[in-house]
Amino acid sequence: MSSSGAIRGYGSTVEIGVGATPTWTEIVGVESFDFPDQTPPDEDATHLGSPNDTEETIPGMKPVAAWGVDAHYVPGGPVDLLLIGLADTNEIVQLRLTPAGSGATASVFGGYVKSWLPKGINPKSKMLAALSMSIMAKITE
Repeated sequence: MSSSGAIRGYGSTVEIGVGATPTWTEIVGVESFDFPDQTPPDEDATHLGSPNDTEETIPGMKPVAAWGVDAHYVPGGPVDLLLIGLADTNEIVQLRLTPAGSGATASVFGGYVKSWLPKGINPKSKMLAALSMSIMAKITE
């Protein structure tokens, strides 16, 4: 471990949970991921009496986040079949992102699978597919 406490992401996981009491499936072969960005925009709240002739803002609503990740593509495998089905139905699911590290906790989000598309299939490299989701809310457990 470095003096700052930085660690590698090895062992981090991306999982999809389906159902009211989620059945979790790990999306295998993910090489890196980012957390969904739902930073709210600033809403103009400037008015005729704004102090010192200065604009004012308030936080707006958190937006729906476009979130995606590339993963290893195994045609007909459990992840492939799950994500094909979820892309067809737009069922609301849970996305659980767990970073590596002893003090790390999972973050869970609600959303739906927009697409699961194989890409860049070629004879010299591993097959990949792109998972695209719309994330609507962070879920507190």
